[in-house]
Amino acid sequence: MISISFDAMGGDNAPDEIVKGALIAVRELDIKALIVGEKEAITKILKENSADFEKDNFEIIESGSIIEMGDSNPAKSIRQKKDSSLVVANRLVSEGRASAVISAGNTGAATAASLFEFKRIDGFDRPCICTLIPTNSGKMLLLDAGSNISATAEQMHQVARLGSILATALFNKESPKVGLLNIGEEPGKGNDLYKEVFNKLSADSTINFFGNVEGNYITKDICDVAVADGFTGNIHLKALEGGLKMMADSFKSEFNSSPLTKLAGLILKAQGSFDRIKDKFDPSSYGGAMLGGLNEISIISHGSSNAEAIKNAAKHAKLLIEADIINKIKTSFKDISSIGS
Repeated sequence: MISISFDAMGGDNAPDEIVKGALIAVRELDIKALIVGEKEAITKILKENSADFEKDNFEIIESGSIIEMGDSNPAKSIRQKKDSSLVVANRLVSEGRASAVISAGNTGAATAASLFEFKRIDGFDRPCICTLIPTNSGKMLLLDAGSNISATAEQMHQVARLGSILATALFNKESPKVGLLNIGEEPGKGNDLYKEVFNKLSADSTINFFGNVEGNYITKDICDVAVADGFTGNIHLKALEGGLKMMADSFKSEFNSSPLTKLAGLILKAQGSFDRIKDKFDPSSYGGAMLGGLNEISIISHGSSNAEAIKNAAKHAKLLIEADIINKIKTSFKDISSIGS
């Protein structure tokens, strides 16, 4: 059975939502949950949610200190707090007791802890955040979504290669289309970095390179993977999230503006329209983003994750484990240095 470790103390809604999400994952996904954190608090939450301490497949792992969301020096935090729930949850994976780790805590610290414990895959310089985003008819990958904000052309090439492999597993596509997020579609657009990346991706026959793609078009299903440096990718992701929230708030306000629109809203709700839209655009339906380029699976969830998001992060992790994604990435990166140089 697949075992996944959960950093129960990381996140805005920790430990309640993390523990509840882990329990739901145990019951719905047929996994074992290693729940790391303050034993007394975790036990209380499990009891409040009718956990069966004999039949439900979970284990509580005691930890000590907590790395707070506002800790400004991630590397220092993980060095000084080696007994923290975040560090211990990662250590369980490196020790072979779990096959993936999930944390909704401090993103910088989660990245640093996973990098320290798992190390980089040979041929991959810096880890990247691989985020699923909604499209007109499904989902696509945006990477890097914020890990490496000052990437080189070679590092972005590595990200593109990784994204192609990941999209193959997640979307069941033999040759996923890879686009370069840019300010224009034509070759030669962008700054010197993006021009160099374009040339590298064009020269890599293992990638189905679509070409440049503008931010307002990547959700129109023209590519399966959008590649960017972490700075650009994070700005695009946050802008997309903000736009979707504004749209949702506008719909809510409009449907409450008069008796007639309230009736229309009730009809749409009864037909399941709102649920389908929510499933498509709600960040909790995506669960979390894989930290790509490491020797193990690390899923970084949003700081505000609720139980549903944590369960979906576990679902995402289980899919990647079953797809043997790490070994596939390792195999691909054995010869990356000879591509596009």
